[in-house]
Formats: sequence, structure tokens, C-alpha cells
Amino acid sequence: MNGHRQRGVALITAILIVAIATIAATAMVSSGNIAIHRSATLQDSEKGWWYAEGVEQWVMTILERDREANEVDSLDEPWAQPVDYLPVDEGVLRGRVVDLQGRFNLNNLGTADTAAFERYRNHFERLFRFVEAGDNFQARAIAAGIRDWIDPDQEPTGFDGAEDNEYLGLEQPYRAANQPMASVSELLLVKGVTPDIYRALAPYVAALPIINSAINVNTAPEPVLLTLAEDAGPELQGFLEAREDQPAQDLASVQTLFPATSPPIDIQSRYFRLESEALIGSSRVGLYSLIFRPGPSGALLLGRSTDAD
Repeated sequence: MNGHRQRGVALITAILIVAIATIAATAMVSSGNIAIHRSATLQDSEKGWWYAEGVEQWVMTILERDREANEVDSLDEPWAQPVDYLPVDEGVLRGRVVDLQGRFNLNNLGTADTAAFERYRNHFERLFRFVEAGDNFQARAIAAGIRDWIDPDQEPTGFDGAEDNEYLGLEQPYRAANQPMASVSELLLVKGVTPDIYRALAPYVAALPIINSAINVNTAPEPVLLTLAEDAGPELQGFLEAREDQPAQDLASVQTLFPATSPPIDIQSRYFRLESEALIGSSRVGLYSLIFRPGPSGALLLGRSTDAD
């Protein structure tokens, strides 16, 4: 009887050892597969990053050559054509270049010139209503809040303004930046700006590292262009419809479309944003690049971010 019991114990022990060995082997294989996939993903991410940087350099070269060839920036030029599908080794690239000087520069509201501020505020209010972000009272209050966010003092702009005393009383307190916005996303920190308002405005505004910038009427999105004037007459509508094939070649030809009280306009641009995406294997790399083209030659990279505005 003892012999049978001992043999039974030995059999159970052997089965247990085999089971443990099988589990260990399975875990090792699984761990090895995970490590292989992780290495492959990291390798794909690295490739995607290098491809995205290559696109960045390519676009900067295109912008340099464009300025060497002409002094007008418009939507019919090579840099303005989006790339939806560009096959590369083990993946695909896509992207587009946005003329940021075709958008409303939020930092213009930080100007110290009272007359200029009135022009920019009126344009902002018209744009605000055009994109259905809210009513005129909201627009005026938010314009004042943006000005206070940017200007260096602690004096609120009228009843609607907001300086540190407004933000320090919040549940999660913070201070006004008191400097030009570095990103459009800073709008979400300004008094009165809700996520819905931000989503309505975001495609039409920019945060350029300058104040008192002009808007390129050849590239401005429809809401930005039509709200430059108090009343968008048939001539401005006609220019909007024709500009893709017949952009303005000199400033004087379009200056009459806008009253003297409108913000400054231009037909040249210096600030662009590249929005590129590299899909390599199972990896995705998104790169946003701020490019500055200062003059007749050269282009500078001012900053970049991944998957963010």
C-alpha cells in the first residue's frame, strides 16, 4: 500500500513539475514575443520620427524657393497643396502647410495702441459671431480677457477684463501670463472661454510671436476674410471666389475692398505651420512645426510639438 502511495505522490509531483515547466516556457515565449513587438514598435516610431523630420526640411526648402521665385503668397502655390497619401518604405506620410498669417492673430489684441486695439477687437467680435461661437457680449468680454492675458500690467480692461485677481480665486488658481500667447490652446485659460467656444475659434486663430501682424487676404479662410470689413459687399465676395485662380498680385488692387478702419492686410506671409503625420508599421508620429520665413531667402524652425497645436 505504501508503495502505491509513494508512486502516486511521485506521479503528482512529476505532473506538477511538467505543468510548472510548461507555464514557465509559455511565459518566456510570451515575454519574448512582447519584447520583439516592443522593439519593432520602437523601431517604427524612430523611423516615423525621421520621416517627419525629413518632411519638415523638405517643406522649409519649398518655402525658401517660393520666396525666391515670387513675393506673393497664395493658395495656388506648391506649399499650399496638401499631401493626403505619400507611400514610403513600410508606411505612408501625409500633411499640409497652414499659412498662419491668414488667421486672426490673438496676440494682436495685446497691442498698446488704443486705435489698433479697437480695430482688432472689432474684427475678433465679427469673427466670433460669424463662426457662431457666441453673441457679441461674449465676444467683447473674451477680447478684453485676451488683452489682459497678454498685456504686462494688472489693470483689467473694463468690467469684462481679467487679471490675476480673477484667476487666483479659482478652485485651481493660476496667474495671467502677462506676455504674448505661445499657443492657441492658451485660450482655454482665458476668462469666459469654454471648450465649445475654443473649438469654434481654433481653426481661424493663431498665436504668432509678434503683435500688430497683418492678415494675408490671399490665404485667409472665408470667415477671417469676410469679417475683416464691417460689411462684406459683393466685391469682397467676388474676390473670395476668384482668388484661388486669380490671387491678388499687388496690395493696392485689394486695398479698396476694406475700409480704413479694418485691420492691416497683406499679400505676403512669414509664419507657417506644418502639420505632418508618419504612419510606419504599427506606429504613428504626428509633428507640428512653426516655421518662420524672414525675408527673400532662408526659413527658420521656431518650434515644434508632437500631436498638439
